[in-house]
Amino acid sequence: MTIQQTISQLTNQCVLCGLCIPHCPTYQIFRTENESPRGRITLYKALAEARFEVSDESREGLLTSLDHCLSCRACEKMCPSQVQYGLINTLGRALVAEQFAQKKSLLKSFDKQRLVEKVLVTPALHSLVKFSAKFIAPLESLTTGSTYSDEIALQPSKLRDFYPANAPQAQVVLFKGCSSDLFGQQTLLDAIVLLNACQFDVIVPTKQHCCGGISARQGDQQAMAQLTEQNRQQFKPLLKTSQALISITNSCTAQLKDYADVDFTHQVNDIITFLAPAIKSSGLQFAPLPIGSGSQQVGVHVSCSLKNVLKGDDLLFDLLAQIPNIELIKIDDQFCCGAAGSYMIQYPDVANRLLDDKITAVIAQSYELIVSSNIACSLHFKQGLKTHEEKIGRHVEVIHPIQLLARQLIT
Repeated sequence: MTIQQTISQLTNQCVLCGLCIPHCPTYQIFRTENESPRGRITLYKALAEARFEVSDESREGLLTSLDHCLSCRACEKMCPSQVQYGLINTLGRALVAEQFAQKKSLLKSFDKQRLVEKVLVTPALHSLVKFSAKFIAPLESLTTGSTYSDEIALQPSKLRDFYPANAPQAQVVLFKGCSSDLFGQQTLLDAIVLLNACQFDVIVPTKQHCCGGISARQGDQQAMAQLTEQNRQQFKPLLKTSQALISITNSCTAQLKDYADVDFTHQVNDIITFLAPAIKSSGLQFAPLPIGSGSQQVGVHVSCSLKNVLKGDDLLFDLLAQIPNIELIKIDDQFCCGAAGSYMIQYPDVANRLLDDKITAVIAQSYELIVSSNIACSLHFKQGLKTHEEKIGRHVEVIHPIQLLARQLIT
């Protein structure tokens, strides 16, 4: 079946009821049908069935409306017809890339995305990011003059390939991910500490690749298929003797679970959903957070991937509740925060407007710590908090929940 035929078949499930529209972040901003899930489904269906010609004058507006989707999948979670919007969006982007890749009026944001993709998925380039940012846009917005530069490790993580537990009960494999390797090295190390404490040996394969999420957003089916196959070949032999493949970033977990290999995907776990029951059964003890100065309060940001795809938001709260004296305050999560991988670099105005609601929620509280289990979301929050620090009136730290648990772990 061709991409066009598959899109046509999938979009036929949509009855155009419009119940998805109030849940769409971009519709709340633009208030146009093309910026809603229903509108995008209609556009993808029309393109797949070649039911209209896209003129040079309308092409950029059409592509922008489609590309504005954050892939938060809030629409998919609440759809009564169970329309597979995530799959439609992935295939639709591939169709757009196929039909318009050679057009001069192709969206400029696509060029930005290719550059960001190249940097993220090539570990050898990580050490050159700051230097390159002085000369190449849009890397400047990723590094120079932003809090992102403080988060970048100039060298790829120097992780060993094996971390044994003291009294191992099982073995797991750790997926680093390109963004984790660049921005989340401390979280990777903290994840290993907690997994070892739960008596899991941890394997960290040297040769692993990007999950394919960035390529999927770009509509590059060939690159996504190549990354998928490379990861399958790397991890499947290890999973024969391991309990799980674990990712520390929700969006990477969601992408790995979308691989068309049931034997592989059923062993994919997010660090949050995996550790929540493991820590409870392990009997690990955690030190209470200090009382005073509001630091026992913790703001909890629930990522779209964790909430809408992995359905693990309750487990996040269960996991953090293992820390004594902690008061968990859920940050308004009605809509996506705007990070959405490289979206915050492609469309900073839209991303920042979506983040404003979260910043308003932070201002209304007194906590000095926020946890978020998606790396792009954390970076987006840090940038927004820095920009509005004077209005907020205090410094607010943003870390991964795993980092907080590792800090408080009693060894």
